[in-house]
Amino acid sequence: MLRPNFTARFQKDVKRLEQKHVQLGPLRDVVNLIVQDTPEATLELKRRHGMHKLQGSWQGSLECHVANAGDWLLIWAVAGEQAYFQRTGSHDELFRN
Repeated sequence: MLRPNFTARFQKDVKRLEQKHVQLGPLRDVVNLIVQDTPEATLELKRRHGMHKLQGSWQGSLECHVANAGDWLLIWAVAGEQAYFQRTGSHDELFRN
């Protein structure tokens, strides 16, 4: 099991979602799958949430869709026994230049 570590930027993203009255249950579910760090959890993240590695300036991080509908992403990295949750939001919010 991994220890979750929420960056300040991630916490700001969550606060922004709360202000928009977005239900955070699906985000909690995905975070729980990530920290479980089991083969079954990883398979579900890949199959249901489209988990994949990122490239470019996000190289070393992973991304998946939070909810099956819509454009809600979660970006995190794993180092040692910790999962660093870096960002959450839409494609535009996370990847616009």
